[in-house]
Amino acid sequence: MKKILGLVFFCFLFNSNAFAKSIKEFKIESIGIGDSALNYFNESEIEDSELDWFNYSYKEYSTSLVPGKGIYDWFKISYKSNDENFTIVGLVGIVIKKDYDDDQCNKELDNSSLSISKIFKNIKARKKQFFKVDYNPRKIFQEPDPSGKSNVISVSFDFKDEGKIILSCYNMDNVTNSIDSPIKDINQFDTFRIDIRSEVFKNYLKNN
Repeated sequence: MKKILGLVFFCFLFNSNAFAKSIKEFKIESIGIGDSALNYFNESEIEDSELDWFNYSYKEYSTSLVPGKGIYDWFKISYKSNDENFTIVGLVGIVIKKDYDDDQCNKELDNSSLSISKIFKNIKARKKQFFKVDYNPRKIFQEPDPSGKSNVISVSFDFKDEGKIILSCYNMDNVTNSIDSPIKDINQFDTFRIDIRSEVFKNYLKNN
């Protein structure tokens, strides 16, 4: 029940300013862009949770997958690789779902998108997108094709300060859900996610 209520009202729970203009004003369980991850997690927890395959792709940035402390099961936090303060440039809140389907996903995305549009000023909503997902235990590949057994449905919002919010549902097929591998990947499970990115990090991912 806590997770359901949290997802329905997440905009109200995670943002103290009802008319936010900047991506830095958007918070997920009080955590936001520009904060030091050390304010919420200890250094060893962050470093021990770094995603090796993920970080190899980023090079300039590192990403850690750390357990959530409330509504979200996991947080994926990104920061400059050489930043001793672990200043957050990207943050993903992840809720693991069971028996997820596209109807449930679409309903949650629509409700959450409506809340964001009402609360936040200076943002531009983009059209809902569908992606096919091909699973690999070490990497996720996405391509615009809604015909796959595993798929992602997402909605993104661009702030005028160039920050970005992405809401998404990962609806993975049963075979992918049940993969038994020594390499566990959060992407093999059905999840609801909210992804916030700073201007710099958004542009870096776009260009790389």
